[in-house]
Amino acid sequence: MSITRTVFRWAMLAYGVSFGLVAVSSAGGAFMFGFMCAYLTLVIPFVDARFLEGRAAEALPSLICGWINVVFLATVWIRWRCGNGRAFKILRAATLLMMPSCWIVFYYGHLYPREGHVLWIASMVVALFSADFESFDASRFPTITDVTRQAQ
Repeated sequence: MSITRTVFRWAMLAYGVSFGLVAVSSAGGAFMFGFMCAYLTLVIPFVDARFLEGRAAEALPSLICGWINVVFLATVWIRWRCGNGRAFKILRAATLLMMPSCWIVFYYGHLYPREGHVLWIASMVVALFSADFESFDASRFPTITDVTRQAQ
């Protein structure tokens, strides 16, 4: 088994575990698990008739947050089916660009990220870039002794 598969599998396991951890908390001590955050951000825009009546600065990041998991899983599936092609790279970039929208939602909701959110972000980043670990070849880079020999 290659290191890419091992890293990817651990990242996906951590991604799954992150939904069972506390993802956000408020100043009053209330908290929400990751699966609750994922569900609410995906469903609320469809069931709350007044969702888009608020400011766009609050509504748009909430919409984006709800779709991060869908886009991430689609990205992983495309990588599995088609490899590291153009579609994968575009969706990987889209997933990464969607992540900061969560922090905007935290700001407007007066929420604080917790261990579940940190693990969720880290596991997605590692899973999306796990293919790049195998292509890294340290022998291509010069060592200190190589540089000093060239200087002499």
